[in-house]
Amino acid sequence: MKQKEKIFYCCSECGYQSIRWLGKCPNCGSWNTLTEEIRKRRETQEQEKARPCPLDEVVMEEHPRLSTGVAECDRVLGGGLVSGSLILLAGEPGIGKSTLLISLVGHLASETGKVLYVSAEESLTQVKLRASRLGVSGPHLYLLATTELPLVKEALLQLKPRVVVIDSIQTIFDPDIPTTPGSVTQVRENTSYFMSLAKQTGISIFLVGHITKEGAIAGPKLLEHMVDVVLSFEGEARSQLRILRSLKNRFGATQEIGVFSMEEHGLREIPEASGIFLPDFHQMLPGAIIFPAQEGTRTLLVEVQSLTTPTYYGVPKRSVSGLDYNRVSMVLAVLEKKLHYNFGTHDVYINVGGGLKVEETGADLPLALSCVSSLKDLAPRTACVAMGELALTGEVRPIGQISQRLKEAARFGFQSAIVPQGNSRDVPATGLQVYPVRWLKEAVEFCLKGT
Repeated sequence: MKQKEKIFYCCSECGYQSIRWLGKCPNCGSWNTLTEEIRKRRETQEQEKARPCPLDEVVMEEHPRLSTGVAECDRVLGGGLVSGSLILLAGEPGIGKSTLLISLVGHLASETGKVLYVSAEESLTQVKLRASRLGVSGPHLYLLATTELPLVKEALLQLKPRVVVIDSIQTIFDPDIPTTPGSVTQVRENTSYFMSLAKQTGISIFLVGHITKEGAIAGPKLLEHMVDVVLSFEGEARSQLRILRSLKNRFGATQEIGVFSMEEHGLREIPEASGIFLPDFHQMLPGAIIFPAQEGTRTLLVEVQSLTTPTYYGVPKRSVSGLDYNRVSMVLAVLEKKLHYNFGTHDVYINVGGGLKVEETGADLPLALSCVSSLKDLAPRTACVAMGELALTGEVRPIGQISQRLKEAARFGFQSAIVPQGNSRDVPATGLQVYPVRWLKEAVEFCLKGT
């Protein structure tokens, strides 16, 4: 067997590869990000050839699931942990990734067998202190504090665990790869090793990933494509609320969420999270509209808040938290063009109560009603929810899962709902007074009388 070394240049931002050094990356446009990498390419005289197999001869394999002991995590994973799966968990520093994983492996070690927790960022004492605070112990939970991949391989060969945690993949270093830890090549090659290990042995592996200052998962985009599941752990640093979101899942639904509260003794599950984002008061105030947001299989009643104030500068300010900035700009443009509301002389502040991030277009209608309510300083209709996608023509378009949204709103005591006319045939018998609307103007006239 021969080994050949190939020198190339790799972008540390996006993973683009070039045979020569470039000052600017042609793929992502970043400057001075191409660094020299050396790849050892192995050549064999005889390679095992893959044989094409007819579809009818493929044997269906069962994927037994292991309960993690945390129901909210099982929900996000699609029913439990699949053997041989490679899971990437990403989140901001200090958000609670290690706390969540210690809780998971504590249960898995007591129920399924040996579990190896590789800590490449903390000492064994630090991990032990966290485990003691969370009440996690057991003879089948093994800790390893190292950053070198050969030592990890040796521990895996000796223990043969059922579950492995790598905290984190950006700090694992392979001496055979002549690059610095955290480089694109190190992350890619190390992840490739763990992926092959998971598929060949059936070991379930958690990889903890860092995120960039823009909020994206650090490392090459290939990292997200290689793994089976991508989980994002979100939350405000000054808030106790934590949300575990599924961004990719080969064994279940995506965009599923689990809700937790960061307490003194660890994470506490919040299984009944539908109304956690609702305000404590029942009086409807100007600029606040309730929207039944759909996150996977769960409906969350959230408050879309708007505040408009006269601007004292030439360019009005737009501040958005919890919604897409471009989507907010589009809704304001539709209100100005179709309903002749002048937001060009007002600063507009948008927020979603509780720190939740709403990405679906069904929030367009409650956002528009909230902005008009704040501009006119008129309270919306009492105990009313709104939902619908807004077209550039001012038409209210239908959205999905309307039945589940209305049932959840009725369960929390709401009396009326504004829905798109295209969803009127799917309205269940919930006791809600449903008002189908086709145009934005109709929704404004119903929700805000006198505008």
